[in-house]
Amino acid sequence: MKKILIVVLALSVVLIGSAFAAKTVVTFWNSMGGAQGKALSQIVSEFNAQHPNIEVKSIYVGNYGVLVQKLLAGAVSGQLPTISQVYSNWTAQLMKSNVVQPMQTFIDDPNVGLSKSQLDDIWAPFIKANTWNGKIYTLPFNKSIYVLYVNTDDLMLQGLDIPQTIPDLIKDAKLLTVKDSSGKVIQYGLGLRTTVDTFEVFLRQEGGHILTPDYKRGNLDSKVALNTLKMLVDLVKSGTTFAQGGYLDGPFGNGKIAMYIDTSAGLSYTARSVGGKFSWTIAPVPKGKVQAPPFAGTDIAIFKTASEAQQKAAWEFVKFLLKPEIQAFWSIKTGYLPVVKSALDTQAWKDYSVSNPMAKVLISQIPYGSFDPGIASWYTIRTKVGNAVSDAMFFKKTPEQALQYAQEQINKILGVSK
Repeated sequence: MKKILIVVLALSVVLIGSAFAAKTVVTFWNSMGGAQGKALSQIVSEFNAQHPNIEVKSIYVGNYGVLVQKLLAGAVSGQLPTISQVYSNWTAQLMKSNVVQPMQTFIDDPNVGLSKSQLDDIWAPFIKANTWNGKIYTLPFNKSIYVLYVNTDDLMLQGLDIPQTIPDLIKDAKLLTVKDSSGKVIQYGLGLRTTVDTFEVFLRQEGGHILTPDYKRGNLDSKVALNTLKMLVDLVKSGTTFAQGGYLDGPFGNGKIAMYIDTSAGLSYTARSVGGKFSWTIAPVPKGKVQAPPFAGTDIAIFKTASEAQQKAAWEFVKFLLKPEIQAFWSIKTGYLPVVKSALDTQAWKDYSVSNPMAKVLISQIPYGSFDPGIASWYTIRTKVGNAVSDAMFFKKTPEQALQYAQEQINKILGVSK
């Protein structure tokens, strides 16, 4: 009897051990903290509960700067996660090391792939931005778009409508600037970050770009680039615009600025900063010659360094992320855009849209959104341009000097001969 019991117990241990060994672990490197991180944890937990043979481990590795350095180092050492958040220019860099497994491999699989209707459900601009040489390498994850944040109480007091054009924005920034009896500004009409992203927002609204259409050289020697940077510098010089490098939800929430431009990913942070002190909303970025607000945010990549089983398990997770109900939940909780159209048909999104008109603003801008160049050198280029923009907006260089420096640096990076 004892021998039988021992055999049964031994067999049970083997079976239990085999069950645990059969679970495929997917490591997911990301930079999602705060409300975004909490929402992602809920999604991962739900996926794991529905897929007992797969365990996705969400690993927060730090900010995007830390994440890209870990990924580039991992591409050299072979120590990469199964999946990770990636910007398109990171993908282009990683493709050089042949470590990115094209999503097209899984999309086209007749057994576990996506149908045409499922693929078409993803907003077309996101598919285009994740495609290189006709092949889809990554799929969209946390996508946001630049919008205008507005203190509607201040606008109402001045009898103003939300500015719809850049000239209106400049005019309203002046009207919304408040000074005390000594002439000191106690509220700026507008807040702007001194970053490459701010410059790009206004540059694209005027039909300009940092690079030429073929991405072969810089395009900052253009008249539109100079006029755009001069406008930003003049706004700061005028005393109507508060400028800083950091995020602006704090100054907005404490009443230091009446309007500012940033991505929709900041919605939850802005709501927390305002804390019910005043009424506010978001609106499309004021139009220039065109309407082309930049998209922001990352995609998901699967890496070849993972085992075949891990890659297949990761694909199941990617498909889970694309489910309409998951996208609706993600967007509602974080302010990111739902990357599939069918999310708008879920009851959760419909209820959210009724109680939160801001949601309609976000969706209305998707067809107009524009993307950064998906080239390997873009990370370095945007850093150089960002330094030049900051120098100009803090009056360390004239706009002409800043753009000349940036143009020279871009062409050097791209190998343009003089």
